[in-house]
Amino acid sequence: MPWLRTRGSDVTFSRGWDAFVVADSTCVRVNARSVSAKPSHWTPRPLSGSWVTQVCVPSAYASLCTTAYSQALPERETGVLPMYDPSLAWGGLECTRPFDGRVLHPDYGYDVTACDAIDSGGDLLYCGRSLSFSRQSVGDAVYWVLCVIAVLIVRSLSYLVVGTVSAVPDAAKNSWKDMYTVVACVTALLLVWIPQGDSGFVTEEEAFFFQAVTFYCALYIALYVAYFFMDSEKKDPPIYNLIAATLQIIACRLYLSAETPYNPVLIWAVATRMLVKLRSSRWAQWTLVLSALCDSYVLSLMTVLSFSYHPYYLVAVFTLSVATSDALALT
Repeated sequence: MPWLRTRGSDVTFSRGWDAFVVADSTCVRVNARSVSAKPSHWTPRPLSGSWVTQVCVPSAYASLCTTAYSQALPERETGVLPMYDPSLAWGGLECTRPFDGRVLHPDYGYDVTACDAIDSGGDLLYCGRSLSFSRQSVGDAVYWVLCVIAVLIVRSLSYLVVGTVSAVPDAAKNSWKDMYTVVACVTALLLVWIPQGDSGFVTEEEAFFFQAVTFYCALYIALYVAYFFMDSEKKDPPIYNLIAATLQIIACRLYLSAETPYNPVLIWAVATRMLVKLRSSRWAQWTLVLSALCDSYVLSLMTVLSFSYHPYYLVAVFTLSVATSDALALT
């Protein structure tokens, strides 16, 4: 179907709560990963690369907006099926679904539907009074490599946690395994940054978040190198938060947004690790002081910029973090 639906109901941008969200947002972005509305106090970035833009004003005909020759995301309730003339498609718009409910009309424009943005791997952006379209998805090969890396480093994290709980860390055996995890994290960072960098993010806040978490990853990579060559005991490798931050970077790149469904879990992981550090008997070590400071900074960014749920849920997330750190501290 060419229409957007949520919880079994059509999304109606022209009235009700959906209309308020559009009016109160800096931008509304529609792609295969999500439909996201950027807060009104965020700052749009100048679009570059493959983005193609047209003027698009709020519509009185039950759609997201209207250009000079077409409707963007027309709604079912209008009783008018989306129409299109293939020769007037702009910016690479293309619906690949053979039966999408649209009507061929040689004298019309090109109604932009969810099929263009979702089924065909497109990216639709409505900011102010402009509608932009681009294709920002990663290649299939890069996507699957990132998925495999995510599985591997989550598995590594589980082994680290089990080793901590069982209190039998084997430094000589695990140090090289930890190095493989770090190499996987470095590979993931290179894949998400090359060649597009942060140009896929449409607001300054999201780009800053992406850059800050990347710097956070780089810091932990440096701490691990220092740990590997300087810590003779090798009891507590500083890669727990590197794994969580790498997962955050991967999720941000795939969703092209600071807000992803995985953020509550990642906030819980980073907060738990920071609380464990604060209770450590080795608090005098400079690595713990520096990393705990950076943890608190990144946690603040994650709660302010990347947490899309009601703030009250953060109480539950941090309460769970305290309980988890208690359990780890008692082992």
